[in-house]
Amino acid sequence: MALAALVALPVFAGTPWDGPSITYNQPSPDPTLAANQDRITPAVWLTRAGSGGLFNAATESEATNASPVGTEWAFGALTNYSALTYTNWLAWLNGKSPTTMVGSNIVVHLVAQDAYLSFKFSFWASKGAGGFTYQRSTPPQPVMFAIATNGPGGAFNFNYTAIPGATYVLQASTNLQTWLPLSTNLAGGTLMSGGGNSVIATPGFFRVEQVTNL
Repeated sequence: MALAALVALPVFAGTPWDGPSITYNQPSPDPTLAANQDRITPAVWLTRAGSGGLFNAATESEATNASPVGTEWAFGALTNYSALTYTNWLAWLNGKSPTTMVGSNIVVHLVAQDAYLSFKFSFWASKGAGGFTYQRSTPPQPVMFAIATNGPGGAFNFNYTAIPGATYVLQASTNLQTWLPLSTNLAGGTLMSGGGNSVIATPGFFRVEQVTNL
């Protein structure tokens, strides 16, 4: 019987966040309160005061010419993230009011994490009222494994959760360092079969990686 293990993958650097979208609405223009900060990562907390632009409350106390620190902005779709040109918030607005970007497709680059998120603002308060609302993407959903079985001759089979329409690559390794792609599959439902009676050397490991459909 083969000794095989399943490995769940973390979010990789440089990967677009194409998980389910969430809506953030700033309840009030007090940027010191946690509820008024969209804490995307431990290093990026987007907020704003009663006036001015966004800033990163994790490292800033107010908006400056470099705010929000740790982010870069571009107009465009997440599926085209690698071809976009990114810059800071003020240069991206190019002298225009933030109200003009409401409804536009936007991609935000979190520099330290090298992650790319889709953004779409639906509201930006003006005239000192403060507040904003946007929809943004979340990290890729982790693959969850279930029903792992050993078959005849050392074959290994398992099921894994999937997002319908997403593409997944099944990989195998004997040392957790060098990975060999076994198959590429387009998910037709929320539960996919893996392994395919694959036989690898002992000890052996499988992992499933979601790739971006461009």
